[in-house]
Amino acid sequence: NYLTKKDIQAIEISRKLKINNFALSFTNSEKDIQKFNKLLQKQNKIFKIESKKAINSLEKIIKAGNNFLIDRGDLSKEVSIEKIPYIQRKIIKTSKSFKNKKVYIATNFLESMILNSYPTRGEANDIYSSLEIGAKGLVLAAETAIGKHPERTILFLKKMIKIFTNQKL
Repeated sequence: NYLTKKDIQAIEISRKLKINNFALSFTNSEKDIQKFNKLLQKQNKIFKIESKKAINSLEKIIKAGNNFLIDRGDLSKEVSIEKIPYIQRKIIKTSKSFKNKKVYIATNFLESMILNSYPTRGEANDIYSSLEIGAKGLVLAAETAIGKHPERTILFLKKMIKIFTNQKL
């Protein structure tokens, strides 16, 4: 079942609170998207791609929705980690074959900054590469939720985005 009883209750509460942004975790088929769109007709929706099932239905899923989030953390529980860069690129490439599709990427961009005040070269490269292949946004999680340097983390990410946008050193 794509939504639990608890999910439905949360949606009802959110309607009363006039919340307009929703994410559907573990979007596995275009039917999930169609049902979610019917349930939340006027709200903004993002569909999380985080399972092998979603990858196997990728074209139909991308066609049915507009905004997607690649959750690399959950996805790597089902797909070997060495395949994540390939899958990330496949999702973004597929989205580019349709109009007005946006793909965001989440998980482990600046994981070293949970403890350290500065990221690794690999993390900087991951951020730049993700933007270069067409990610419309990047999502931080533990780095800002439980990290020791949340402000520095955000400032570093902003600096990377600025460098990518301006293509200057």
